[in-house]
Amino acid sequence: MFTVQRKFSPCGKFCAYISQQGRFVVYNVETNVIHHVYTPNMHLNVPCTSFTWIQTKAKKKNKKSRSSLVEDTPDGQLLAAFGTRKGAVAFYSLATAKIVNTCQGNGHSASITAIYFNAENNPDKLYTAGADGKVCEWSISKATHLKTYNIGVEKLTCVLEHSGIILTGAKQLHVWDTQNEKLLRTLIGHTSNTQLLKLVPVDEEEIYVLSGSENDRHISLWLLCDNKKTSPVASFALDDVPEFLSPKLVGKKLHLVAVSRSGIAYYFVRDLQKLSMKKPYRANHTFEVAIDTVSAKMKAVDRLPIFVATVLYSPQQEQILLGYGTEMNVRFEQIDIDQETKLNLIIREPVKLLEGKSKDGELKSKTPEVDSSNVEYLNPANASRKNVKKVEIPMEVRLENLSTPKSSPKNMIHLLVQGLHSKDATLLKNVFAVEDSEMIQQTLGRLPAQYVSALLNELSLMMQMKTMHVKTAACWLKHLISIHASQLMALGSSNLTDNFATCVGIIEYRVQHLSSLSKLRGRLGLIIDQIDRSKNQANLEGDNENVLVYQEEYDSDADSMLEKEDTDQPESSNEELYEDDDEEEEMASATNTSQRRLQNGYTHKKSHDESMEVSD
Repeated sequence: MFTVQRKFSPCGKFCAYISQQGRFVVYNVETNVIHHVYTPNMHLNVPCTSFTWIQTKAKKKNKKSRSSLVEDTPDGQLLAAFGTRKGAVAFYSLATAKIVNTCQGNGHSASITAIYFNAENNPDKLYTAGADGKVCEWSISKATHLKTYNIGVEKLTCVLEHSGIILTGAKQLHVWDTQNEKLLRTLIGHTSNTQLLKLVPVDEEEIYVLSGSENDRHISLWLLCDNKKTSPVASFALDDVPEFLSPKLVGKKLHLVAVSRSGIAYYFVRDLQKLSMKKPYRANHTFEVAIDTVSAKMKAVDRLPIFVATVLYSPQQEQILLGYGTEMNVRFEQIDIDQETKLNLIIREPVKLLEGKSKDGELKSKTPEVDSSNVEYLNPANASRKNVKKVEIPMEVRLENLSTPKSSPKNMIHLLVQGLHSKDATLLKNVFAVEDSEMIQQTLGRLPAQYVSALLNELSLMMQMKTMHVKTAACWLKHLISIHASQLMALGSSNLTDNFATCVGIIEYRVQHLSSLSKLRGRLGLIIDQIDRSKNQANLEGDNENVLVYQEEYDSDADSMLEKEDTDQPESSNEELYEDDDEEEEMASATNTSQRRLQNGYTHKKSHDESMEVSD
């Protein structure tokens, strides 16, 4: 979601913002007119992504210093520091309406998402946050890069610095120590990317920070100095997502003005010594601007959205400065605050009247002139003859015909190019639904080189979705890199890193705990296998207990003893011995049969001596 950045100048005379086309628009608050519009060179490729105001102070010129921003511009001049998509920082002079200097040095490798300047704390330092997960420190007077802080791999959306502490915002807020370059703590409270950060310093020991995210309707207040507290100290509730914040301290009371996405201004007044997190605070006053549109039959009231609002530059404490209208036509006005009125509805005339109206308020109309010599009149003979119009098949029907499983790579590449060119989500969804690896490879082989960057942007958006979409995006990204490696290498290191910054950050975030999960999976597998083996062994033992086994063996020892006795006796008594042997064999067989039974898993076997005693 794109959010227009809006900021007042330090003197309050100008209000500027960066449009969605990358143009820098400056309004004069006093005269309600556009003071200047700056369009960067090649603004479609390298637009301004963020800016901040810088008020240079009068300094004595030093002859030894050759390259200095103060020498190139008049003393005490109002400048705007730009952050571009290429990761560079440039200084724009409002007086000369041109870029007066550009910071040198290796800074960001991706686009700059936020820029911060604090004249009271560090009047000569500038801090920028980028999509590459880095925070860079710049010198304003020397226009050079000083230091880089590697915060992480995720895309940073906002940055703030105070007394050696850097606060960065992404999906979570992180507090870093610039001296030790260590993470002090993580502030937990928002559910999406943080887009607003405002510093509220009370004194050296009590410093607060206001934050707002892109999908959260609450504004959180944090205590920056307390290194143990990770939750907000207070919360302010809005009816929509905040897009502009303007805090002001009056004694120990916080005066906060917030503008929501729906164009409503909320005014909060709270005592900092009586804050609580039991429930979010509601606004003391709300401001809405409406216009009257008069028609012939009915009278309706339409809302005129509020663009910016603040109490910093009001001549009286009981007034609020509102800027309402459209981006290209904003009107600024001081509004009195009625303490007894909570909902303030302001009725104003339309900011821009409808063109083409006459003095009476009716629309002007023109009757076309007809040349009677060239008029063709229809008669019964030629009335039935009509021009055959070309019937265009709707895109949905063509999509159903082409998105079948039997679609050829030619049809797929036409759908992909059409979806990338028109940014049609339905077309892209049906194209990315193809999971056939061979079909994807053939489709990307026919993709023109000029659409590689657009396809990378769409795959980066898919990588931020659920696992099912990430799987599809990873498959397409794998084939894209293998097929169009030469085109990607021709982009250069800076452009290549810029295009792959989001994908690389998401991949690193997803595989961060892969090794730990693999170890855990292996250990759980060993435990489960051991449990299964124990169960199988117990089942086998339980089955053997109920089995009746009969085993009959040949007693070789007894026979050998009998043969020995036969050899010792004389030959005359062989018949008697044979008779005795038959009786002994019958008795031994009956005894051995009863003794060699295996029942219930237990065997009782008599020794050879006992068997001999029985035989005797």
